[in-house]
Amino acid sequence: MKRILLHILLWSAYVAVEFVANLPHYRNASELLRQTIFFLPVIALPFYFVAYFLVPRLLWRGKKMLFWLSCVIVFLTVMIFRLQWESFYWSLQEGERIRMPLSKISKNLFRDYAVIALGVCLKIIRDWDKKDRLTVQLVEEKRDAELQFLRAQIHPHFLFNTLNNLYGLALKKSPHTPDSILKLSGLLDFILYECNAEKIPLRKEIELIRHYIELERLRFGERLALTFEPKTPQEDLLIAPLLLLPFVENAFKHGAANTLSDQVFVKIDLIVEGKTLFFQVENSKSNRPTNGAENGHKGIGLRNVEKRLALLYPGRYELEKVEGEEVFLIALKLQLQ
Repeated sequence: MKRILLHILLWSAYVAVEFVANLPHYRNASELLRQTIFFLPVIALPFYFVAYFLVPRLLWRGKKMLFWLSCVIVFLTVMIFRLQWESFYWSLQEGERIRMPLSKISKNLFRDYAVIALGVCLKIIRDWDKKDRLTVQLVEEKRDAELQFLRAQIHPHFLFNTLNNLYGLALKKSPHTPDSILKLSGLLDFILYECNAEKIPLRKEIELIRHYIELERLRFGERLALTFEPKTPQEDLLIAPLLLLPFVENAFKHGAANTLSDQVFVKIDLIVEGKTLFFQVENSKSNRPTNGAENGHKGIGLRNVEKRLALLYPGRYELEKVEGEEVFLIALKLQLQ
């Protein structure tokens, strides 16, 4: 109903403009209005046929040649119909057929073609915009679904790794086991209740990393040489939650934890310059042989965060990995907003 009213309003506006534009050339205003309304079907019918039949059935289905051929046929039909309709009108008014000057017939035809073409173009633009917005919506929904899936993977992956750490402490009957459980509880509370938003303050992500580091310190004890001194401005920028933690977790799980030497190190650098984040994690590389099962699970967290970076920050990040004989380094440059 709303669309019908809109079309009635638009055609009424066309009649009004046509009437006002031709009024100086007519002595009888009622005659002009009658002519304008009488010849309206010559424009309206071809417009609706092209816009609501040919465009969706031919143009949007890729049958472009057939569409343009059909348009030519429609325009020829309009020309014939206009001549017959005009002759019919004057026979009704004067009781006989009147031959109109060729110049006037040509002017009327070009005007009809122009109005029909303009209306069809506006319909095509509207349809195109509708399809474009639908495409954007589908892309966004797909991206959101992928992000939800990736975020859902983070929690069990993180929990699995941390429980493995606790299991190792329990086997050793370490006195740090109760403290580790308590810190894990705090971490899970943070993840469940603080990380549900699309973006969180960078300071919260840093705080989460600090909590995780403290948990790992309990496990490694004096074997671990770790440095983490973030340099951030007073302005608290926003970042996707749990975006940086997997890099730190990876350094411990696939690096320090697998190193057989007495001393292991993890070095974490976080610097913010303007709205650019520089984040680098360097760790001891594993020198323990790994079996196929371990290799199959290795790097799940990193693959996850790489996919999230591509979805959340397309064209706004650089990720570099450097693997040496004894050291693994990963560096991220990220443009925040």
